[in-house]
Amino acid sequence: MLIASPYRMALDAAEVAAGRPYPPLGTLVSAAEARARGVQVALFDATLEPDARAFALALAGHRPARVAIVSDPHSIPVKMCTTVQRAAALEMVASAREAGAEVLVAGPDPTDHPEPYEAAGAAVVVRGEADDAVLAFALGEPLPARVPAGRPRTDLDALPDPAFELANLPAYASRWRARHGRWELNISTARGCPYRCNWCAKPTWGRSYHAASPERVVGQIARLRAGPTPPDGLWFTDDIFAVKPAWLRELRARLGVDPLPFRCNTRADLVREGAYVADLAAAGCTEVWMGAESGSDGVLAAMDKDQTRADIATASARLRGAGIRVGFFLQLGYPGEGYREALATLEMVRELRPDEIGVSVAYPLPGTPFHAAVKDSLARPNWATAMGNEVLFAGAFPQPFYDSLRELLRAEHAWLSFAPSPDRRGLRRAAALPWHAARWPFHRARVAWHGRA
Repeated sequence: MLIASPYRMALDAAEVAAGRPYPPLGTLVSAAEARARGVQVALFDATLEPDARAFALALAGHRPARVAIVSDPHSIPVKMCTTVQRAAALEMVASAREAGAEVLVAGPDPTDHPEPYEAAGAAVVVRGEADDAVLAFALGEPLPARVPAGRPRTDLDALPDPAFELANLPAYASRWRARHGRWELNISTARGCPYRCNWCAKPTWGRSYHAASPERVVGQIARLRAGPTPPDGLWFTDDIFAVKPAWLRELRARLGVDPLPFRCNTRADLVREGAYVADLAAAGCTEVWMGAESGSDGVLAAMDKDQTRADIATASARLRGAGIRVGFFLQLGYPGEGYREALATLEMVRELRPDEIGVSVAYPLPGTPFHAAVKDSLARPNWATAMGNEVLFAGAFPQPFYDSLRELLRAEHAWLSFAPSPDRRGLRRAAALPWHAARWPFHRARVAWHGRA
């Protein structure tokens, strides 16, 4: 069987600019499960491929009877379900079908939009978690044309390690080191998220949360460090890392005194406590990204975020005190955000000075209360590319307002967070400062003009 990951980074300019490619974690777990049951598996990973020709060559070389096209549900760009990535995946489905293979597709986008994949020739579309269905497909067991979402797996220790040996890890490491001087590999400790943010889609695991044991996680890290291409650091892909403080405390103890540095996502309410932050730092955490979203408590309440601006400030101070860098995910244009609320986000960045920011326009995904509230005013359902940042519904302001507010946030953040540094990140930031300075007055005027209008 040929198992394929359809995500192609070359189609997303924002991801190319970031220069942080990751192998398809969920796809590699499915491959490992099939191999453990004696299935001969070949991998096609489109992540680093420039165009569709490589997949045609893989089909010609392997001549598979079955092709499972499995998108990585751990990947943020994949979960955006962009139209350009959908087109690339549909082209792969059609190519595999033309080559005479039976085709299964799985991932966030087929879960939300199965019809285009069926029209392209997929015999099986998996909705929700894909592990069991992909394994059954690999073993030749009968499956319905649409596999309904089942209950997510609860025992993550029973899953095999991702089949990283099938992936071209040296190519990933080379890309990373050329851009950043180091290589970071993605791993997962948990699946799902128990929180209720009403804009957050959960097409694969729903509002569930299950974690592998700290012992299992430490064992996987040890195997990666002893492998042929050991990473310099880790990115924990979990929606929320270490939801339970006791789990983190045990992980810290098992990792010992020489842990790999890692980055992760968490929530402001989790890192308000000093003991939790101390455990993060001792476990090797160097950077935490929080869904700050907005500087307005009113907008945060409308999102069902269950946090306040004061929580974000406390969490930032705690993390900084432990020597951990802080990143904010910021979201513009959520319903109920007016001019004053939008400026509150700008003021929060000025006040708290996060080390990194990621800015996006609110993006309604199927299955969320947010999508249900705005679906009647949707111009179209998806962005074309990752971080397309187009307002897809009837927002409070025109598109130029959000474009300029995003650039204003980036410009002010560039100045506020700048510190001379001889490393590659520092040199890139220094080179960008004149560009930000030249554009600042233009974007400030545009925000004022469109906002007050």
